[in-house]
Amino acid sequence: MSFSQMIAALVSGAGIGFTVAAPIGPMGMLCIQRTLASSPAAGLATGLGAATVHLAYSAIAVLGFGSLAQSWMQTNTLALGTLSGVTLLWFAIRTHRVGLGFCRAVKIDRIHLTRAYLSAIALGVTNPLTIVLFFAASHALTGQAATLSLVAGVFLGSAAWWIILSTTVAAARSRLDASILAWSSRFASFTLLLLGLSTLLRIAGKVLLGR
Repeated sequence: MSFSQMIAALVSGAGIGFTVAAPIGPMGMLCIQRTLASSPAAGLATGLGAATVHLAYSAIAVLGFGSLAQSWMQTNTLALGTLSGVTLLWFAIRTHRVGLGFCRAVKIDRIHLTRAYLSAIALGVTNPLTIVLFFAASHALTGQAATLSLVAGVFLGSAAWWIILSTTVAAARSRLDASILAWSSRFASFTLLLLGLSTLLRIAGKVLLGR
């Protein structure tokens, strides 16, 4: 395997990781809310949790288990969708309860960041959008020789997006007053609530229609 092949695979993986991470969905809303409510470190920890999930899915794809994972997902669509909806509702309630009654200088400890990271992994694993996007990109992840470089590139590309997002939001945070920050927290909570309810309603519709 040549050095140029490794670099090409790394760049290709980075493009896939960045593309999958960039759409603002539940994880993006959570990253933004935590950056505003807490700190850029909390937002970045959330993003790195998502990047870890992207790393895992890309490893599954390059190892040739993508079709098996897709078959498993189709078999367990109802359970996975229900778990995703409940997870989104939990985050919505937690976001609403935590609120933004905070001081500008927020003390961030290792436990806080670890929780942000692990909870993001939990949301990412159950997020159907992430799974669908990786299945759509699975053809680009399979059949390449430099698999390790490709998987590393996916993580780096995803992490790059979360660094950009959390840094941008943090820069805007310093220019916002407390009332605007409070409204942003309510908006994030409401958005997560709608996403969770819509997911559960879709599952309920499938159950009622027998599909």
